[in-house]
Amino acid sequence: MKKCELSIPEATRIALGVSEANRLHKYATAQAEMAVVAGKNAVLAVLRLGRLLKDLKVATVHGEWGQLFKKENNTKSDTCVRFGEQAHLDFTERTARRYMRCYQEAAARLGQDERPALDMGLDGEAVETLPELVKKATGNAVTPRQMMLNLQVVKDGSKSAAQAARLAQHETILKNRGKGRASSPVSPEQAMMAAVAAVQPEEELREQKKQVAVKDAHHIATLMAEFLEADLHRYLPGNDREAFCILLSDFQKVIKEGK
Repeated sequence: MKKCELSIPEATRIALGVSEANRLHKYATAQAEMAVVAGKNAVLAVLRLGRLLKDLKVATVHGEWGQLFKKENNTKSDTCVRFGEQAHLDFTERTARRYMRCYQEAAARLGQDERPALDMGLDGEAVETLPELVKKATGNAVTPRQMMLNLQVVKDGSKSAAQAARLAQHETILKNRGKGRASSPVSPEQAMMAAVAAVQPEEELREQKKQVAVKDAHHIATLMAEFLEADLHRYLPGNDREAFCILLSDFQKVIKEGK
């Protein structure tokens, strides 16, 4: 029996494709806007947390501050007796120092007349200028990680000189292939992951890394296929070609062994 297949007219397929493209555009735009709002809310939350921790530290007597970070074997400590067994913080003292420094460094960027308004806004009072004050104090940061970098609470150790050179070389290769403007070697997923790594739970970060690994592996495989299809390997000088093969072999070994 002959199989019966429906034939969709080309005009209909194009119309459906246009409709789907518009839907995806609206979805992507909405998600991007939500991400920006969520990031700015997180920045505000970190500033509020830094101010709160600063006040808590001042309120504790000598020796109590460190006890607030100890979850195990401290149920009989003076801190637990005084405040209750649940009186501990769910993050490290190092993280607390970062939060407090964010608040202190941000406040230091404001004028004497602006700091009281910032504190009032962080305390939950209605301050109309709070968004502008936060923007000025944090260097217009849209994520906690970016704020920490802008305020020099943490240093950006993500790019070494060798990495920067490789990224520059990668962009040059893409430009020379006539693909137009070079796309950034760092994917949006990687950028987002770096932005929230300092405050994201380890389980969520591990899952995010898994998703990035799958997408980046596909991207690398695509680039390699295009590299070979364009016969670019033929233009590699002998020494560079041999070094490239060794490098690929090393990558294969590391990936295969799972190290």
